[in-house]
Amino acid sequence: MSRFAKNGHKRVCRSLGYALTLATPKAWVDLSVILTLRLTKAERAGLAYAALISMDADDAHDVASLALFGTSRGGGQ
Repeated sequence: MSRFAKNGHKRVCRSLGYALTLATPKAWVDLSVILTLRLTKAERAGLAYAALISMDADDAHDVASLALFGTSRGGGQ
C-alpha cells in the first residue's frame, strides 16, 4: 500500500488513525477538513456510504441527520 497509494490518500489514512485514537468531536471535525482538502467528492461520498451501511438503519439515520441538519432523532448534537 505504501508503495502505490497516492500521497494524499496516505495522509488521509494517517489522519483517520489520529481521529480514531483521539475519538473526540474536535478530532472528527478536524478530520472532515482534511477529507475535504485531500479527497475528491466521489471519494468522500464513498467513505460516507461505507460508514452508513456499516450501521443499523436507526443509527445510520441519526448520524446522517446530525451531519445534514445538526440534530438527530433524540435531539442531541
